[in-house]
Amino acid sequence: MTDVTPPDQHNDPAPTQKSSQHLLASGVVLAQRFEIIKLLGQGGQASVYEAFDQVLEEKCALKILLTDTQLDADSIDQLRNEVILARQLQHPSIVRVHEFYTDSDFTFFTMSLISGVTLTEKLDSTPQADHCLTWFKDLVSALNACHESGILHGDIKPANIVITDDDQLKLVDFGIGSTATGAITHHFSEGYTAPELAQSHTPTAASDRYALGKVLEQMMTAIDERSWKASALNRRELQKLATALQAAVPEQRPSLALCQDKLKPKTNSLKFITTGLVALSIVVAAGLWWWVPASTPPHSVSAEQTISTIAIHSDNDKVNSMADLIHLTLQAEPHIYSIEPATIQQLVSRLGIQPNQTERERSRLAQLTAAQYLLTLSQKSIGSTPQLHALLTVYPGEQVLLSETYAIADDTAQGIAAEVSQNVRSYLLTGKNITSTATTELELQLLEKLQAVRAENNQTALKQQLQALVDTEEVSSYFKLQARAELALIDEQYDAAAQIFDRLLKRYPKRADIFAQRAQVASWQGELEQARQFYQQALALDSQQPYWWFELARLKIIQGEIESALQQELTQALIIFRRRENDAGQGLILNAFGVGHLRLAQYQQAFDYFSQALDYRSADDHTDDRITTLGNLATTASILGDFAAADAALIEAKRLAEAQNAPLAVAHIENERGLLNEEQGLYRQALVHYKRALDLRLRDGDGYIQSQSINNVAFINFLLGDYSLAEVYWRQALQIVTELNETATLHSIQISLAHLLSAQGQFRQAEQLLVEVITADDLSPEANMTAHIQLSRLNFAQSRAATAVTNVVEAIRVAKQIDDTRGLIESVLWQTEMALHLHQYETVKKHLSELQRQADSFNREQALTYQWLQEMLQFKQQLKVDFHALADTILSQNWSQLLELKLLSELVLYGDFAAQHPIWERLEQIDNETVYAPHLVFLAAQKTPAAHQELQSKLKRFPSYWRNFELYRLLSTDESEQKAHNALQQLLENMNEEQRQAYQQFAGR
Repeated sequence: MTDVTPPDQHNDPAPTQKSSQHLLASGVVLAQRFEIIKLLGQGGQASVYEAFDQVLEEKCALKILLTDTQLDADSIDQLRNEVILARQLQHPSIVRVHEFYTDSDFTFFTMSLISGVTLTEKLDSTPQADHCLTWFKDLVSALNACHESGILHGDIKPANIVITDDDQLKLVDFGIGSTATGAITHHFSEGYTAPELAQSHTPTAASDRYALGKVLEQMMTAIDERSWKASALNRRELQKLATALQAAVPEQRPSLALCQDKLKPKTNSLKFITTGLVALSIVVAAGLWWWVPASTPPHSVSAEQTISTIAIHSDNDKVNSMADLIHLTLQAEPHIYSIEPATIQQLVSRLGIQPNQTERERSRLAQLTAAQYLLTLSQKSIGSTPQLHALLTVYPGEQVLLSETYAIADDTAQGIAAEVSQNVRSYLLTGKNITSTATTELELQLLEKLQAVRAENNQTALKQQLQALVDTEEVSSYFKLQARAELALIDEQYDAAAQIFDRLLKRYPKRADIFAQRAQVASWQGELEQARQFYQQALALDSQQPYWWFELARLKIIQGEIESALQQELTQALIIFRRRENDAGQGLILNAFGVGHLRLAQYQQAFDYFSQALDYRSADDHTDDRITTLGNLATTASILGDFAAADAALIEAKRLAEAQNAPLAVAHIENERGLLNEEQGLYRQALVHYKRALDLRLRDGDGYIQSQSINNVAFINFLLGDYSLAEVYWRQALQIVTELNETATLHSIQISLAHLLSAQGQFRQAEQLLVEVITADDLSPEANMTAHIQLSRLNFAQSRAATAVTNVVEAIRVAKQIDDTRGLIESVLWQTEMALHLHQYETVKKHLSELQRQADSFNREQALTYQWLQEMLQFKQQLKVDFHALADTILSQNWSQLLELKLLSELVLYGDFAAQHPIWERLEQIDNETVYAPHLVFLAAQKTPAAHQELQSKLKRFPSYWRNFELYRLLSTDESEQKAHNALQQLLENMNEEQRQAYQQFAGR
């Protein structure tokens, strides 16, 4: 089987007109070699037969061009073109093409015989997700092989894709493929043709990617819905990829490299504790971290491509513009690498170097920049005429190559720059058999105007000036390409910019700056592996660029190679910045060291580095950077338990942000202060800060950060016991994130709302929300874990004890998988509490022992719950326990009201508290009948006829509540005894065997 379907099937949704050519009979021999066996398929342009090659004595496939008349030259050339193109490709997912034949009767070519069916047929059979995604990966890989060979396929569609009998994908039919830029086609497959291709008739790599998106969309539609659960890939992300590939603007379609990256299963990153994660978002906002990739060897250049490195120094502002122009003109030479004059000026200024004074000072500057040549420009005066002196020296040894003086006049700056740059070229390129092209004065005028426009920071004017470079004939190709690349970047057309820089790299294979530019574009494209490669190649050519070292370190840190980045790239960057006495650079790297140690959970080292970074990030000169580091310092101090230091850092950060008139930055810091207070149990103070953040974000922020603040305010109201207001806020946030399609936040809010509803006994609504979460296609491991904890609570509340244990075991499994310590502790605490309520005392002991090993990671409420479980276990085992000390701890500190209600009601039920004890007064204050579970326990604990009568009435509203057996037994009436018996039977029916044995033993006492 190859690229057309069997005669009784359609090969594409679009109708095709059949040829009237008679079918070849079995036994017919073509070219005195190929014996026809049978027809495999027939399309509008060709027929494909199975044949026997009598020379090689093996079966093959023949593709014969259909026609009713003698073939014209264009048709023959088209088929020959398909053979030539396809034979260049050797890829496991591309059909192998062999030989081309033409005579007076037939024009055909031979290819490997494939046994299988088209993708069209496969999609009709509702394939599994993993099968489809494997095929799509192979298709992307095959198309990438085409494009890397300079070949466009031109007709990607399911009918031209074959799935073999062993489920392998083969791409066929290069009938309209092309290697020529600007090639014209009039063949379109309906439904797979890019908009620009329909208009221009010129296929491109982007039009191939458009058709690829259509194929992916069809696959996503055809896949068996149930099979997504077993897939390692994210369904929503793939749907987004299919849509992006079909973008109307060609440059906005993702590259094939990005497609391949999206098709890799995503590994779970380490999850930090809440305080650290939120505060680190300051770093993210500052653009410090966002990458993934792998190490590759540096780019190698042949000996014939040697390059000369030059540094240019000017001694005053008047000469700086000429230095910039000379630098720009030298950049156009493939064999010259000119270092930015601004970099040289910074070094000279910071280190007090005086290149114009002595040979030693010039040698020092050349050594610091690793430059082979140094061009020193200085202004002198001879009489009343200002002069420019240009001194070109080579290192090591400082041999003088050029020492010329030029008269300066207002209208001669461009002419002097052109003459100096031409003289420098002649010296640097001597003996390399390279013809240098002089820069014209018009070109220099345009470049000088471009520099002036950049200083104005006017984007419209900048685009106009860049376009002028592109449109002016006299401008060299280097500057045209650079201008086109910058225009593409301004319009966020990253694929187009990447293609331009790739062309530049072919002409300038040893230019470190172009590799760095290409790396930055790769980062914006999301092509993370490529970005890392390009930075490595840039540094292999110029190792004295500390910011490139920093970028490479940043990538390694995000990838998880933290210690390597700290020891290598960040250390290298810090050495260079310190040698150059660059305060901003040292502050950047010290902050990065802090982030690295923070991610390694080396908190004291992180705190020390952040403190050092603040010494270099002053409030006056580096305000934004200081705010970033203050946020990081606050995070680390909070983890170390130094809340005063954390709050002081955030207060200073807020003051700086207010001075900057940056309301969203202030909102972020207020949010951090809210979180800091929340960690300490200072919920009302936290609410004040969260509300301030919300007010600022409602005025200036987007929907996403507004929903985050609304969620925070809702959660604190929940902790404070204002459940109605919490529900209002959560439903408002739910509406926002649903419209934004922000699934991570959506799931978090759904789980929180389910927790609230479950606590109030609204089980059906809570269950609907949790089911929606756990069946979502794009559920994160964190959301999966917390959803299963809440499911466990929900099931246990309704006497489904066995299912509740299954739920929490799944939560524990996920928590361990993603190394979420706090989530693990929360899960095991609940698992222990269930075992306690079911009187499985040996199980409780085992879980408490496990929790003891995690005690250093408890938050304050987890530590309190652990203490309560310990004392309750002793009480249940009939050991002497005094609950008064625990009650005093609870009453003397701030806790979430839900936890306080639960623990105090449990204590008064089992403990011996006098009527005057403050525990009763506190319970009267916070008791809320909507939170049914502690309310029922509180009523039982009062042991008065009125309270027990109310308890009996309330229990009727919760017939499936797990505690009904114990509570009815406390009422001691004839009616309550029967109800207790019924409740016991219901509970036992939904237990596992271990639970049932333990509870029956308790119930029989």
